[in-house]
Amino acid sequence: MIQPNQEFKAAAVGNNFTANYLNFDKLLAQYQSQEVIALRQKMRQQLREYREIGILSVAFVGQYSSGKSTIISALTGRRDIPINSDITTDKTISYNWHGVKLIDTPGLFTERQDHDQITYQAIAQADLLIFCLSSMLFDAVTVENFKQLAYAQGYRWKMMLVINKMSDEAGDDQQKISAYRQSLAEALYPYSLDEFPISFIDGKDYCEGIDKEDNFLLEVSRFPTFINALNHFIERRGYLSKFDTPVRITLSFVDQAQLSLSRNSDQDTAFLEVLTRLSRVVIKERERLRTQARMITLRMSSAIVKEGTIFAAVVEREQDLQELNKQAEVNIHKYYQQAEKDLESVVNTAITSIQQRVEKVLQSQLFQTFFACLSKNNSSNNNDIIDNEQLKIQVNSVTSIAAGAGVELTTGINPGEVKTTSSERCRQTFNFQLKDWQALDIPKTMSNISEFISYALAMVAVRGKDDKIDQEQQMVDIRRYITSQFHAIAQNLDDQVKIYLWEVERQLYGDIEQKITAAYSHKETAIANSNNCLNQLAEIRQNFQAIMSYITQVLANQVLSK
Repeated sequence: MIQPNQEFKAAAVGNNFTANYLNFDKLLAQYQSQEVIALRQKMRQQLREYREIGILSVAFVGQYSSGKSTIISALTGRRDIPINSDITTDKTISYNWHGVKLIDTPGLFTERQDHDQITYQAIAQADLLIFCLSSMLFDAVTVENFKQLAYAQGYRWKMMLVINKMSDEAGDDQQKISAYRQSLAEALYPYSLDEFPISFIDGKDYCEGIDKEDNFLLEVSRFPTFINALNHFIERRGYLSKFDTPVRITLSFVDQAQLSLSRNSDQDTAFLEVLTRLSRVVIKERERLRTQARMITLRMSSAIVKEGTIFAAVVEREQDLQELNKQAEVNIHKYYQQAEKDLESVVNTAITSIQQRVEKVLQSQLFQTFFACLSKNNSSNNNDIIDNEQLKIQVNSVTSIAAGAGVELTTGINPGEVKTTSSERCRQTFNFQLKDWQALDIPKTMSNISEFISYALAMVAVRGKDDKIDQEQQMVDIRRYITSQFHAIAQNLDDQVKIYLWEVERQLYGDIEQKITAAYSHKETAIANSNNCLNQLAEIRQNFQAIMSYITQVLANQVLSK
């Protein structure tokens, strides 16, 4: 397993998950009971459906014949991917790379408008974009379309630039890279090349190096640096949290498998079923909160981007630029405040909801049956001391889990009696807060925008006197700059919400999940001592939990670094 202090490696996480999943699937295959067979089929179906959606989707776009298909072949090790010097890909095709969905697209900017349409649809649906160029770099058409995609349409925050086919030109790699960087920077002016992660590679050399076991080709391909850059890109763009979903899905089936394979007593069966139901509650509540938060951030980001579009549309006609800038800042602040208000509302609802749903589990007939075992054992003259102690530990575990959700379990005369802690008291145990507006860099960013526009408009007035076409192009560049900066502000505030939501999830669900895991672990240890199959199941659970812990640790490091 990867150590928490290492850089996140998407492929390694995917490999660990796949290996552990296959062990679990193999274990289930040993049993022919209808219950276990149905469980295995259902797990496979749910994970297949999730894979079809994609844990994380990365679309490879750009010039035709820039080697997009070759790069995907190099990543996946598949040599059945069609590769040709002519236009080869005429539709999107998806490939799996350790749980990451790689999307091969038709080339852009050809005479095939249907290809452009197919590719732009993939761009809209993908999480991240790898824009591929050959060693010929940008031409006049490609660079304008790249700027349109990155700035006018606001995709630059999810774009990585890859220069492929490095071996097509002779010369020292470092000298070529230096020359390429200068050429790219000049082509992107007035924007900065530094905004994009960039890799210089040769996918064909890497494929041949792998196939022929030629270390020289592997080294000159520079492909391992691209894999590292891609891993870092995924981590930096905040998509790591998406990797926890398939782990949670599979863990839920580990819960069910353990329940099915460990029916050695009514007490154990009821206890494990209670834990399974509580685990499902947490999973559903967490996903509901994430969905509602995503809707809020989408509304906020869309409003900010629209504000930038309005700003860009009227900047040339506006007499008082500072007033226009000030009004835009006021509006952005308003959108942020509204998002904060909406988030507070959904979090308060989430606190109440997790409390009510946990309470419902504890009021069920199942839990009362389990809890009644304690009274039965206490009143028996022939108690098994070990079993009775185990039962008390189980009751204490459920009591602790319930307390984490704000539900007080009373061990009174009536078995299974529960008492709910007031919502206000429950809320006081949490500390949720979005970053204060004054602590953000938005006012500074708006000031920089105003200064840049003032200078740029002055230059347009000077340079454009004798060249109307040049003047119009400069205004297009200014508008693109404005919209790109508003996209950046939207991304900044979206990041703040992600940090906030991570802390909400940690406080609201993390403690409950840890207690459920500890309860499972304790029971697994007791049962597994006399059951080899359940011993394997316990090990599988621990491996999945290790993956989850690693993902949580990296997310925590991201939060602390911001």
